[in-house]
Amino acid sequence: MRRPRVLAVVPARWGSTRFPGKPLATIAGEPMIVHVIRRAARIGGVDRALVATDDRRILAAVEAAGFEARMTGRHRSGTGRVAEAAAGIPCGIVLNIQGDEPLLPVAGVERLVETMLGDRGILMGTLASPCADDAEKANPDVVKAVVDARGDALYFSRAPVPSGKGAFLRHVGVYAFRRSFLFRYGGLPRGPLERREGLEQLRALENGVSIRVVRCRARAAGVDRPGDIKRVEKLLAGR
Repeated sequence: MRRPRVLAVVPARWGSTRFPGKPLATIAGEPMIVHVIRRAARIGGVDRALVATDDRRILAAVEAAGFEARMTGRHRSGTGRVAEAAAGIPCGIVLNIQGDEPLLPVAGVERLVETMLGDRGILMGTLASPCADDAEKANPDVVKAVVDARGDALYFSRAPVPSGKGAFLRHVGVYAFRRSFLFRYGGLPRGPLERREGLEQLRALENGVSIRVVRCRARAAGVDRPGDIKRVEKLLAGR
């Protein structure tokens, strides 16, 4: 049987409430979005990688670096932007790679792709890595993942869950969708948990759709605010 084509899309918008213009924030001499798409293009098993944006400044920066980008309309969520970009591209699996993950763990995403290719029953998957310290556990910008024995998500939260002593999992901003489910996803109703936590992935759980969580050991560090840039630059310099 022929392997389904895998498309990686990095949604990027200018108007972040906490950090306007975040995709073009300079990290180690380059726009953050360039760091992300470069790593996305390196993922083994991905047939095509592109940035989907509503801003021509972002489009120009990506194309100047030699990568593919396309304009989309305005969307409430990154997943909606990804779906628009994927609509005209034949593929079986679509990766939604958040544009604020300049330290995207490539090997972890490769395992996520392999997991999706190996089990056609999985409609949606994502990544998680161990929280580095107590500061990450308490930080509401760091989303925590709780999983069951099979590896499916039980919950995602900005709070340090579960309570008690033990390890915590940090959610990494990557989603894998079966193409057919991606286009259904936008039509699912937003539930009270998604609204309360401000986490789009809870829409799937609230509507009875499982999310497979693949664990990786690589150090993940997203950029949520301007103050995160120096920390990411230090991590990049240490690689």
